[in-house]
Amino acid sequence: MRTNKILCEWEISMITEVAEIESFANYIESMEIAPLFGNKVLFRGQPVKGNLLPSVAREDKTKDTTHIEKYSLEQMRLIGSSLLSTRDEDDWNAIVKAQHHGLKTRCLDWTSNPMVALWFACSNRQDRPDHDSYVYMLVADHAALPDRTKSPFQQKHVCILQPNYESPRVSAQHGWLTVHNYENGQFTPLEDSQEDQIFLCEYLIPKTIKAQIIDGLDRCGINQSTIFPNLDGLCGYLNRNFT
Repeated sequence: MRTNKILCEWEISMITEVAEIESFANYIESMEIAPLFGNKVLFRGQPVKGNLLPSVAREDKTKDTTHIEKYSLEQMRLIGSSLLSTRDEDDWNAIVKAQHHGLKTRCLDWTSNPMVALWFACSNRQDRPDHDSYVYMLVADHAALPDRTKSPFQQKHVCILQPNYESPRVSAQHGWLTVHNYENGQFTPLEDSQEDQIFLCEYLIPKTIKAQIIDGLDRCGINQSTIFPNLDGLCGYLNRNFT
């Protein structure tokens, strides 16, 4: 296993490549260091390297989408009023629900469960078999919390938000969010941020072991049917494994 000098580089750079994972067992072993860094440690798995930006900023990080986001939330409230509650008049509740249901927002999904992150990193193995995947570990003990006296569009820093677990899916995924701010003419990718309250580590998952990892996660009860605890998730799991 290739391991960098974790504690030294931690003080120098925003992102430190901790390891290239060799196997499912090796990943579990690597996760044992997480408590050494803090109590609020989050994870994100994805099929691409870096670019830790919310969905609304990925096409053009320099575009100020504040007006579009506000308008989208208002339209969600108007058109989807029968599907929402009075709590969703609050922008914080509304943006969390919008993110959960696929609307592009300034939120980025994370999880407190490293196995869930690993599943998201490797679950594309059939669609992108020739690409490596990545898991990011975010240490956020001292990160900014949301200033609830202001809207999500008025935050001065990237903030860490634990949403209400009102959805079975959010609960199953142990969901957290980073809420990003537009500043100095852009949304800044988290790996390029200069904020000293947030630190990242990167785990490379080679393409050659993604199938092995998915099998290992399945044996541990982490699969599409448990990550997405509804009939769609179950049918997707059955399709991938039995048809």
